Amino acid sequence: MCGRFSNATTPDQLKATFNVQLPQSLSTTPHGGRGHNAEPRWNIAPSHEVDAMTAGSIATGGQKMMRTMIWGVATPKSPRPLINARSETMFEKPTFRTAARKQRCAVVASGWFEWLAPKQPYYIHRRDGQPMAMAGLYWRDGDVSRCVVVTTAADDGLSAIHHRAPLVLAPQDLDAWLDPAHGEDSLAGIIAPSPASGFDWYPVSHEVGSTRVNHRRLIARDDHHGIPPEPQMSLF
Repeated sequence: MCGRFSNATTPDQLKATFNVQLPQSLSTTPHGGRGHNAEPRWNIAPSHEVDAMTAGSIATGGQKMMRTMIWGVATPKSPRPLINARSETMFEKPTFRTAARKQRCAVVASGWFEWLAPKQPYYIHRRDGQPMAMAGLYWRDGDVSRCVVVTTAADDGLSAIHHRAPLVLAPQDLDAWLDPAHGEDSLAGIIAPSPASGFDWYPVSHEVGSTRVNHRRLIARDDHHGIPPEPQMSLF
């Protein structure tokens, strides 16, 4: 699954990687890590604002648009908001099928966190350091849009951390994913596990488990799991 991620992507990176049209308030700030906030975010959790891309319109000349959404959608049958949708069943399940056919989005991330049982967090990011577009579905709730992240089976290698992973879209597949004119059959080649060879991952501090913690060190490699190593005994 995907239950936590980071986003420190700059507007220049967004435009260069995804050819997306940015709101004026976002295009003039150093970072796009929290909606229209200027600061990157290192520990994005359910119920937080996220940056997501949607299909273009006549008003945008067909160019993809960036908008702010809330991560998580409540349903009558779920005691807490849903944050993920399985790619294998999203076109059939009543909760997701309408959005899967008509309202697909892509959530921007720098990397995501996953916990290796029982409690060790790992950070996973693209090996080339580029921002990621995680496939998503969204719903409009008045003036607010809410979204979930689509997951697939994890590729070999990544599956050693967790058996599920976000569906990370290649830049050349982004337009097709966002376009509601493309149905389930035409998207079959896109909806597949992302090759593990395109990612790096490593253990990080347990601090990421607290949603109140938000600093760059959360994505730094930490082989001591946030616990300072014991001092070495001197031989002299």
